[in-house]
Amino acid sequence: MEDKFKLINCQDNDVVEFEEYMYRVTQLRQALYKLSNSDSDLAQQLHQSLEERGVYINKSYQTLCDEGIDCEILNLGSQNWKKGKLRFKLSVEFYVEDDTVNANNDMLIMTEPDSPLDDLRRMINDSTL
Repeated sequence: MEDKFKLINCQDNDVVEFEEYMYRVTQLRQALYKLSNSDSDLAQQLHQSLEERGVYINKSYQTLCDEGIDCEILNLGSQNWKKGKLRFKLSVEFYVEDDTVNANNDMLIMTEPDSPLDDLRRMINDSTL
């Protein structure tokens, strides 16, 4: 994504609009979960597409999404392999543009709530001046 977009957390009851269609985030998540946990065309296409690109995984797509497969990883700069699991995960993410929200064509700036530590920081800064 471009730098002007920022990932934000979505709650299940948040609503997303695509043209004239609106969905709760939970509807999107449930649909993706059902799709990824079935022997659907999407799962078969992904498995086939990986093989076409030289990635051979002898496990079902459902196994990759649910329990994962045993593997090892060698991190860049590490001296040793680490044992673990590889798991595929589909997710729903929402990126907000420029930290602004368009409400009835009025631009509202989304600001972070004040931290309880802000007052303490101000007092420390004032006392050191």
